[in-house]
Amino acid sequence: MRQNKGELQGAGKVFRFTFLQFAKNKANMITLIIMLVLALASVPVMTLFSGGGIAAGETAEIPKVYWQDQTGYSVDPSAAAETEDYFRNTEFEQASFSPDEFENEAEENSVFVLFSKNEATGGSTISIRCLPDQEPSDNDLNNLETVMSQALEQAKLSALQVTEDQRATLLAGVSGQVQTVEEYLEGESVSWDVQYGLQLGYSIVVMMISIFAVTYIVRAVVEEKASKLVEMLMVSVQPLALLVGKILAAMAYIFGFFILLLACVGISWFVSSQFLDVSAISGAMAAAGFSLDLLKLSPMTVIIALISMLLGYLTFSILAGLSGTGCSTMEDVQGASTLSTMLIFVGYFVAIMAGSIGGDALNVFASLCPVISAFCAPVQYVLGNISLGILLLSWLIQAAVIVLLAVFSARVYRALLMYRGSRPNFRQMFAMAREQSSGKEQK
Repeated sequence: MRQNKGELQGAGKVFRFTFLQFAKNKANMITLIIMLVLALASVPVMTLFSGGGIAAGETAEIPKVYWQDQTGYSVDPSAAAETEDYFRNTEFEQASFSPDEFENEAEENSVFVLFSKNEATGGSTISIRCLPDQEPSDNDLNNLETVMSQALEQAKLSALQVTEDQRATLLAGVSGQVQTVEEYLEGESVSWDVQYGLQLGYSIVVMMISIFAVTYIVRAVVEEKASKLVEMLMVSVQPLALLVGKILAAMAYIFGFFILLLACVGISWFVSSQFLDVSAISGAMAAAGFSLDLLKLSPMTVIIALISMLLGYLTFSILAGLSGTGCSTMEDVQGASTLSTMLIFVGYFVAIMAGSIGGDALNVFASLCPVISAFCAPVQYVLGNISLGILLLSWLIQAAVIVLLAVFSARVYRALLMYRGSRPNFRQMFAMAREQSSGKEQK
């Protein structure tokens, strides 16, 4: 089919109009605000759940801690507390009196820590006692309990003459890895946990972007068609330009949306690091074996991911535009986005399965299958599971699918925009495409 040079004329006008509609929509504004607030709160929440949360510069309001060791391990809380800036203004003193005499002998607002043996379990017990009506804050008590536990643990290891390096090894845990001889000779590779985590994280981002795009495009098309606005636009804008303009507007809005989210996460990290100990997050990532150095991230990696996202976005967006154009009322919006959403979920779940199972044949298949490749190809390339040639072939296949969908859209879009009635299926759309092609050939 020959395309007229003016079929994309007016796409810029549609782009500006649709983008402003997205930005002014109250539902979109509320969603954006909620997501930005969640992004700003993400790092503090993650820090607290990761075991961090001690404010930088904040100190405990406990002036003095008396302690007594009955375990026989020579516990020294003072040494453990010296490594914690939170207790820099707190004095630690070995008590010269018994726990029962604490109330009469202790200074005001002080606490008493008793390290003792647990006869029932054979372990150890840490008891923290406060003066009547002078109980410290929960934050102070929780942090004190943590430091005292570290002191007891260190004392036990010292009694066994365990060095710092040996202690780090003991507490690091054990991970298993199964390798072939070829893999062993090739040297260190990215662990299964990191491969799966990277595939999962990237797939979630692609899925979110695609679902947002499908929802926005279908709703925009149906709203304009239901309000008869599209009939006015068609006076000066070609049908294909309508579809292209809407897809590009949705892309600009959604990518801008995610850039703002990333910016808010960055702001959250920067601000939180001034008041909270955010090292717990990076420590948890390191404990899981996740390292950016292993992934060899670079500007080229970012470009590869963006190209793959763009190709997947265009594929799902064109399908969403076609489905939405066949709707006559707003009640059909949910059904119109079903096909595109199902394809997105299929690609997502297959990508996750491929990331967990692995294997050369499965990696190549997942990287070349058009719907799945948007989720898999860049990750598999970054991890070294496919070559650059396979990645380029994957892009070529996706681009070919997009061109075929664009050609198909050009044939049926005008007929669908003027269509009224029950939502047509793709068999009926193919029939419309044949009629349009036959009509043009007769001309």
